[in-house]
Amino acid sequence: MNDNDNAHGLGNLDDLFQSAREDGLTGDTMDIVVSNLNGPTMMSAVGVPLHALTTNEVTLAMNIVDMSGSMQPFADDLIDAYNDDYLAAMASSLSADDILVSTIFFEDHVQLYHGYLGLKDAPPLSPQVYRPGASTALYDAVAAGLTNMVLYTQQLRLSGVMVRCLVLVYSDGEDNASRQPATAVRRAVHELLKHEIYTLAYVGFRNGGVSERVLRQMADEIGFPEILASGLSQAELQRIFRMASMSTINVSQGRPTTAGVFS
Repeated sequence: MNDNDNAHGLGNLDDLFQSAREDGLTGDTMDIVVSNLNGPTMMSAVGVPLHALTTNEVTLAMNIVDMSGSMQPFADDLIDAYNDDYLAAMASSLSADDILVSTIFFEDHVQLYHGYLGLKDAPPLSPQVYRPGASTALYDAVAAGLTNMVLYTQQLRLSGVMVRCLVLVYSDGEDNASRQPATAVRRAVHELLKHEIYTLAYVGFRNGGVSERVLRQMADEIGFPEILASGLSQAELQRIFRMASMSTINVSQGRPTTAGVFS
């Protein structure tokens, strides 16, 4: 499983797989990682190089954001809320230096907007990069996101860095374009949740009259234990991304999330 190209910057993948097995990850997780090694989230640098880290304790915050066509009417408000109520809010917190953020978009295909970067280096969203269209490859996006998170986490842990991980999915509809099954994603999610360093939550947007019950079914299909149902008004998007920033800060500070990410 050696990787000669190494565009992802993760070094020897055999070492990372061995580390993952020693940490208790089984085929339930590693099968999905293997399936996505050549996927879109592994084609460029996954995260900050080890030599560039300024702390030995980091929180990896991954955002998996729906960019399907149904999100187009809300794009401007989502961009503003992400930039102001999420990125800027975390950058002004006492935990700013300990948080690395990564963002993935999905529609028909999955796109890594950027790997794990410090908040001062994380690029904001803009209408040029967040351009909704096409359908919804939700399962593929979560599988791709978990792949680079698991491998980067193992690289950090092998180097003596303490890691906490938070995955937030934002979507307004059912999957209709993925090549990977929900069951494979669900198995990986269930295993990762047994490890206290991983926290996963789902934000379901009530777009077009979708009920909270349906949104909960969507989250359950991929094993996400917590869902927050929300509208897509400017005020609600601001609220959601403000809560996301607060949750990330709480995770970075080691506060328990047993009551829920969005409590």
